[in-house]
Amino acid sequence: MGVQSGAGKLQWLFTGTFVATLVAVPIFGAVVARVRRRLLLPVVYGFFITNLIAFHFAMRSGPVSLATAATFFIWLSVFNLFVVSLFWSTASDVFTTEESHRLYGFIAAGGTAGAFTGPALTAVLARNTSTANLIAISTVLFTLATIAATMLARTAGTREGREIRIGGGLLAGIRLTLQSPTLAGIALLVICYTTVSTFLYFEQAEIVRRTISDSGERTAFFATIDLLVNGVALFVQLTLTSIVVRRFGVRTALVVVPLLLLAGFFLIAIWPVPVMVAAVQIAHRAGDFSLGKPSREMIYTTVDAESRYKAKNFIDTTVYRGNDAVAGWITAAIRTGGLGALAAAGAAVALVWSITGYRIGRRHDERRIESVVEPA
Repeated sequence: MGVQSGAGKLQWLFTGTFVATLVAVPIFGAVVARVRRRLLLPVVYGFFITNLIAFHFAMRSGPVSLATAATFFIWLSVFNLFVVSLFWSTASDVFTTEESHRLYGFIAAGGTAGAFTGPALTAVLARNTSTANLIAISTVLFTLATIAATMLARTAGTREGREIRIGGGLLAGIRLTLQSPTLAGIALLVICYTTVSTFLYFEQAEIVRRTISDSGERTAFFATIDLLVNGVALFVQLTLTSIVVRRFGVRTALVVVPLLLLAGFFLIAIWPVPVMVAAVQIAHRAGDFSLGKPSREMIYTTVDAESRYKAKNFIDTTVYRGNDAVAGWITAAIRTGGLGALAAAGAAVALVWSITGYRIGRRHDERRIESVVEPA
């Protein structure tokens, strides 16, 4: 959908996505304030299902217009952040802190399994079916996900208060994030993650452009990285995430990835080859999918309901997309100093990331110990 408008206009789509995110956040805040917590997920997901149905009929009537393509691109870019954020908010409502330490790695593995299955289905079906039919299949799958998540909230043992409305202001998520050291720290972690992602994206593109001339080989190289990322992430999620968190604490899970990146940027600076940047990319993305992201979500089990929904949504959408745009401009400026300057900047961000992760993780681990000791 983005390609239809031409690569030269992608920046407008990214700008449109950020503006749409700014508009969506207060609307979501209003829904959270007025809808009972146990109904939030089915109401919001149901709204998105109707959107998918509308896109199906819009694309079924004929060739996809540029306006429809641009609208879908922006809608999807907002949708994919909101639905994931709301799912984890609901999970934090359903599971206790101890349960999250035990289960979140396995839950995250479901997302990784989807990262394997979704592209595989698309690759097989896209050649023989229309875009409208792909949207219809997506609608069915998302409906099943909605039913499953709703059943989870009703059967897994919910917290007290899910029958009442959260209330509060439309923009309370911003205020809560700025007032709480824990929430502000999580926002900083997200900023560090997206900044490093942008740095690595630019470094990877430049190194691959200089060293791999054939377009097909480049595509195969990128596809191999994606395959390895998902494979490593799935393995760690199923075997190590729970062990690391329960034995060594969230503080350890939050510092593993930035420390690996700190060493990785140093190695890229002295050995700028595709294999090295691929290794760092795999450590960055697979590590965050399997350790960083689940650990950040575990912290939300210790905050109040309004923070769990409003502040988390603000961090996962506005902070995420806003820093995407800012990091792009910063990266473009740093690149004038060469790959060495970009690697040095990446190492600095990784250092901030590791310190912040350790402090937030330690605070969470201490609260966990207190919650276990006090009842005893």
